[in-house]
Amino acid sequence: MKATIIKNIDSATIIASSENPFYTFSEALKDSRLSRKGKTYFKVDQWIKFSFASAISADTVAILGSNLSDSATVKIEANASDSWSSPSVSETLENFSGVWVYQFSSVQTYPFWRITLDDPTNPESHIEIGRVVLDKSVTFPGMSVNQVFKKNTTSEAAFSTSGAAYGIERTRYNSASFTFPMVTQTEKESMEDFFYNSDLVNPYLLFVWENSLDIQRPLYVVNSSLPEFTRVETLEGILWSFQNEIREVF
Repeated sequence: MKATIIKNIDSATIIASSENPFYTFSEALKDSRLSRKGKTYFKVDQWIKFSFASAISADTVAILGSNLSDSATVKIEANASDSWSSPSVSETLENFSGVWVYQFSSVQTYPFWRITLDDPTNPESHIEIGRVVLDKSVTFPGMSVNQVFKKNTTSEAAFSTSGAAYGIERTRYNSASFTFPMVTQTEKESMEDFFYNSDLVNPYLLFVWENSLDIQRPLYVVNSSLPEFTRVETLEGILWSFQNEIREVF
């Protein structure tokens, strides 16, 4: 399991090939709410460029809250200069239930990054995006196989005296809990740093099985609570255990 806290985009200068002035990417992509969208004017041969004062490091790229169709072509590019005829990095993102992802095999460090978008069969006339991930991920310790996934809803139901059901249908979301039974002191310190930065209010992208995204799509989540680390009784040095509970946000 790994997680990616979204930080780098907040310091980027963001420019797009076309942009609706009422839905700018420079505002939307720095807002943690997926409901805040940046929108292009067109859906073919579009790009969004991210420039940084100095090179940033990333091993995970993802697009969240978009209207991209399944047949879209989406690429991530990176370069040492603001030149795109032959960038040093050019990879194609894959779609996993609406989350577009590319995971590099090693960390890439560049000051200029660009997402290219081509979606000619999109039924809408524009492309919209709610959030972009361009960061390094944190790998969690090994987890137990007793993972719990729960489907939740904010809908409200009521029942008549005759037994008929009615109510208000609202948002459905996922939650999950994980147990980590054997955590080294070094791993514990890494996790403490991760939870200090994510807290209860900073959303991050969670890959439960990063090599099997067709089993569980990436989830945009917050922590439901912060973990308690419990000392494990063992003769093999200092080991800990903890649990993590998350809920999906939008």
